[in-house]
Amino acid sequence: MRYRRLGRSGLRVSGYGLGTMNMGGQLDAAKSHRLLDAALDGGINLIDVAEMYPSPQGAATHGRSEEIVGAWLKRKPRDAVLLATKICGGNRAESGDVVPYLRGGFAALDWHHFAAACEASLRRLKTDHIDLYQTHWPDRHVPMEAQLEAFDRLIEAGKVRYAGVSNETPWGLTRLIACSEASGLPRIVSLQNNYSLLWRDYEHGMSEVCVREDVGMMAFSPLGQGALTGKYSGGKFAKGTRFAELEYAVRRFGSPEMLARADRYVEVARRHGLDPAAMAMAWVASRPGVATVLTSCSRPSQLRNLLAHADLTLDAETLADIDAVA
Repeated sequence: MRYRRLGRSGLRVSGYGLGTMNMGGQLDAAKSHRLLDAALDGGINLIDVAEMYPSPQGAATHGRSEEIVGAWLKRKPRDAVLLATKICGGNRAESGDVVPYLRGGFAALDWHHFAAACEASLRRLKTDHIDLYQTHWPDRHVPMEAQLEAFDRLIEAGKVRYAGVSNETPWGLTRLIACSEASGLPRIVSLQNNYSLLWRDYEHGMSEVCVREDVGMMAFSPLGQGALTGKYSGGKFAKGTRFAELEYAVRRFGSPEMLARADRYVEVARRHGLDPAAMAMAWVASRPGVATVLTSCSRPSQLRNLLAHADLTLDAETLADIDAVA
């Protein structure tokens, strides 16, 4: 397992990290704990959760992923794990984008919500600090300086070590960095965005920002919710798979065009004698600015297979064939 510094932080994160959006939903506590054990045994030190998880979200389940991770963490040395979680924010009633069961249905990224969300996450995670606290979505209605001030108060209190963002735009990340430099408030050290062979928006401006400003990219959905493993070849969604159970996964990665592209990448992997999932993960890990690649496997055997190839470096011929896929 390779380890890399996360942006300008003092955190050295494993090249692969474990996402937990399926814990408490698709996976019960026992299955989740076995997966977490396999991750730690395999060299993963970064566990990423969120107050909204599991997915799909619901009033009866939100926070369950943190609770499951917290119960597991009680049995482990705290310093063996880098714990990242996220605060929900940016919801606006006029857009219909509200979470009615979360802090009164208006989860703005102001100090009131930062304080309440962080305390709740600490309680569920059964820890006294969060290594990386991230905003889950941007909030353009709360001034960026106020958001950084909220991070600063949590860091000064010892409850959070570093600040990060997720689902952010190049403009938003650049403005946050400029604001921190002008004010002396905490600098954003990480970005968590969607990035895979099937979803390459990161390359359109954001990659340059991350490289030039030394912000560590944490790539999520590197396998396109499983599409790049070949399991959905021919458009067949077996019972129990994410495409069979999660409408948003199909909406994002399950179109005939997306699946056809995924099949072509799978063909490239097999032509070069590579496991398709291992090739897809290695490709993301090799991209400029990427510090870690997050995977949310369903079974320990799947995770062990990926970790067996964690140091894979793709040769020039394989990369050329990948680039040739339209």
